[in-house]
Amino acid sequence: MILTKRFINKKIHALSKAAALRVHCYRSFNDVKYVLLLCEAKDWNRAELCIHRLKELGKTVHVCVYIQKHDETPIWDYAYLLIEAENDVDMWGFPKKNIINQLNGLSVDLLLDFTNREQTVMRYLVLQHPAAFKVGAKYEADVDTYDLSIVMNDDLHGIPFLFEQVLNYLQAIRSR
Repeated sequence: MILTKRFINKKIHALSKAAALRVHCYRSFNDVKYVLLLCEAKDWNRAELCIHRLKELGKTVHVCVYIQKHDETPIWDYAYLLIEAENDVDMWGFPKKNIINQLNGLSVDLLLDFTNREQTVMRYLVLQHPAAFKVGAKYEADVDTYDLSIVMNDDLHGIPFLFEQVLNYLQAIRSR
């Protein structure tokens, strides 16, 4: 049970400022071998299609799923990191150290964030992850925290739109 989100929100704010100022890294789709995809259990069906597509394109995909009490646990053939809201988050809203260590232990070329911006646990994990190239959705009020942001409109666009835009732009980026 989370007593307050004040502390994690304060840390997210600090990490967001640092992310906006860091040197941004860009990679072409051909340079990406390992992908870390973060999503929520409620969006699993849409995210799973993207995972299959990435695998068909020859990418190794690591998956991190955030699940709340009322969500069904996703069924997946491969290993994935499951973060349970009730068990893997402390009373201040931070993910437990073992979760952070497992996630940060994954060496990836691309971090692809499909999570909702209101999920503070996942937002914190994305911001503190050491991946050099991070991609995700940007909404009007958001600070630029990703290396590649796709502008989204809540009412019109979702994960399939975001994924197609990400693929389009990554394939357009050329390596030197």
